[in-house]
Amino acid sequence: MSSPGTNDCVLETPVGGRLRKRGHESITNLRSQKRRRMSMASVDFGREWDLNAGEGSSSYIGSTADRFIPNRPKHFVPLNITPRTKRFSKQFGLIDDRVLNFRDEIDTAHPVDNTMTLLRRSASSLFRTAPILRPTSVIENLNKHKHCLLVLDSPGVPLDPEGSPISWSQNNCIAVACKKDIYYQNLDTKAVSHLCGTDQPGRLHAIQWGEESSSNLLAFGMSSGNAEFWDSGYNGSQKALVHRYSTGSGQSGVGIKSIAWNKDLVALGIEDGRISLFDVRAPSNVVDSDRHKSRVLSLKWSTDKNYLASGDSDGIVHIWDKRAGKSLLDLGDGISRIRHKGSVKAMAWCPWKPDLLATGSTAPEGKIRIWSSMSISAHSPAPIQTIPLNNSIFSLHWSPHCKELLSTHGLSFQPPAIPRRHSSLSGGDASSRRVSQKLTFTNTPLTNSIVVHEWPSGKRLMTLTNAHSSWVTDSCLGPTGESIFTVCPKEEAIKSWKVWSQRPMVTKRESAFDKYTIR
Repeated sequence: MSSPGTNDCVLETPVGGRLRKRGHESITNLRSQKRRRMSMASVDFGREWDLNAGEGSSSYIGSTADRFIPNRPKHFVPLNITPRTKRFSKQFGLIDDRVLNFRDEIDTAHPVDNTMTLLRRSASSLFRTAPILRPTSVIENLNKHKHCLLVLDSPGVPLDPEGSPISWSQNNCIAVACKKDIYYQNLDTKAVSHLCGTDQPGRLHAIQWGEESSSNLLAFGMSSGNAEFWDSGYNGSQKALVHRYSTGSGQSGVGIKSIAWNKDLVALGIEDGRISLFDVRAPSNVVDSDRHKSRVLSLKWSTDKNYLASGDSDGIVHIWDKRAGKSLLDLGDGISRIRHKGSVKAMAWCPWKPDLLATGSTAPEGKIRIWSSMSISAHSPAPIQTIPLNNSIFSLHWSPHCKELLSTHGLSFQPPAIPRRHSSLSGGDASSRRVSQKLTFTNTPLTNSIVVHEWPSGKRLMTLTNAHSSWVTDSCLGPTGESIFTVCPKEEAIKSWKVWSQRPMVTKRESAFDKYTIR
């Protein structure tokens, strides 16, 4: 402060919000604390508000945020104080509703020279792993080359969607039922042969090659209830009829819907709900089971040959224990059951986990369910997993080379609504009745398609849309487990698809223990 008597101004404490000075009477030297209202669009916050930066320092500061901590805001004032500024800020991406939102922001006006940013990016590249290539998966096979390998004409293939008119033998022969004749082609030599014809009444419904010692035998069942077993002559023998079987006395038998081989043991699924089991070496000893009450559409032996699964047109599934000679659901009280809401024609046992069973149903349900024979003896068996598809499922196959499941399909439909109960308008009693809901069929990517699912996630890996022009009613897996044949009765053709691949051979590293022995 200056000494008194000089003309210098002396500042005093503000009174009434204004600064006053002595020695001058001009009011123009009085300064108010009020400031002029400014528009935020005309202010450069980076220069006017950066109080700590020197004149020689750069206005760009690199991002030093941590990986899991969002960047701090670049501005010291909120940008959403007015509707106009909020609208402009959102348009230019200056504000975001997400709180924990980390991203590496790159400013094109300034070079990225921050050391921490470069180190963080170089470290993240070390932990970035390339996608795992699985040469056995459908992603590396059919998903890349979505075309069939072979098309065979099959005039007269049964039009019944419940039929099984094709079969692939362990000797690499594909057999097809055409009207009342059976033809097969050796896929190694490409030679086509006529196996047999039948004069039995009815039509051919199901055919199946034998296994192991019976691999040169082919069994077929008729809609009249007759079954025949023929030697194909693959091992040099003559083509001949080996055995004939009838489900009834004379010509009054009921139709045979499915066939399953277990070495020399044969199981026949019959239209009246029976399952006939006999050995082809002693065909007179027949064991029947009548737990099913409707047509037995599917029969499958497990890969360890200890269990036989059967499914009927009412959606009931039984698992039979070969050693105990009874169903796993046979508890004596009739409560325990595996049931779908549609016919069960599709069925497959897992080759690398023998207790897993996949079943698929047709309309009006259209679901794939996975069961375990280890936990199926409970009073209320529940599936391990359910995959809803809203599409008729006609066949299922597990891959022996990877954890994937293939299914073939027909028409897609919308799931039916929950049935409602309406009161009767006639009469005085308030009775209720169930209103039947009709299915609405639609065209979806699953229509007439081949689909491959991943296990255990259930993720859909591939959908081959319109593999045929109509229903894919049946399919069979080759002896190597890589390719399948599919049949479309409306097209009168069967197609071959390479779906999976075998695992590549891994060379064993030579060890010192392989060269020397310990005495």
